[in-house]
Amino acid sequence: MKLIEQQQKRHSVASDNTSSPGNRPHLPTDSRQARQIARRRLIADYVNSRQSARIDEISKRFGISLMTVHRDIDTLVEDGLVSKARGVITSRTSAAGLPEPADTAATDDGDYQAIAAAAADLIQPGQTVFLAGSPILRHAARHLASKVPLTIVTNSLDLMNDFRELPDISLIGLGGTFKSWSGCFHGPQTIREINDIDAEAAIVSADAIFEEKTFYETEEDLAVRKAMQEKAKRNILVASHGMFDKKAFYGGNDLRDYDAVVVNTAVPPLLVDRMLSRKIDVRLA
Repeated sequence: MKLIEQQQKRHSVASDNTSSPGNRPHLPTDSRQARQIARRRLIADYVNSRQSARIDEISKRFGISLMTVHRDIDTLVEDGLVSKARGVITSRTSAAGLPEPADTAATDDGDYQAIAAAAADLIQPGQTVFLAGSPILRHAARHLASKVPLTIVTNSLDLMNDFRELPDISLIGLGGTFKSWSGCFHGPQTIREINDIDAEAAIVSADAIFEEKTFYETEEDLAVRKAMQEKAKRNILVASHGMFDKKAFYGGNDLRDYDAVVVNTAVPPLLVDRMLSRKIDVRLA
């Protein structure tokens, strides 16, 4: 295996506390513990009032470092007041002040395996393939191993580790600024490196899909996926049923922009029929 590692050193994420001190919430000054308790209560109220907020937004709002925000949020997650995923904090409190029930439509590993296998079937030996960081694509290595030789290009540290020991795989690890919340490299350097590569295919996912359009929780994720798709001859979207009829912060591509959309069989037939009626190439896994 040939491994091309490009700047996999983790970069620290600097906090941007540029909000005016006069606009920050007032915190008690009598003890460190009192300040922590009061700050966490204010953060929970802030998230609940907006339903969701980003880590960097909370950092600016309260004039605290990103590390402090993560510690406070982890405590609130343990208390069942909020949930944290990919840098976005979401309220788990209903109007009655009680935690909302867990999502019962969560996709299991079996669904992810099936989707990853169906996507791998669309790849041919000898191709160069972009893979964007995704829980579904964590299952791709075992299926793409039968398609060697391949060149895999990814910004995901997890995917780099998944593929690095496979024979006949040339692995290109994209550099950039490492984001711990996603386990991926992002930023201008990542985009520049993508633009230097021509690929036969890109396999990407989304955080949400609403009315046949993809959505993402962060601009960084959206930028990487758009760059990969622009440099690939064929674009494949992988999606589970839990992504549909939901929105996130940043709108991406229309599903018709993909050469294939691979979904699991738990996607409601009505949604599948609607996509097919719009000439979307849907593949059921």
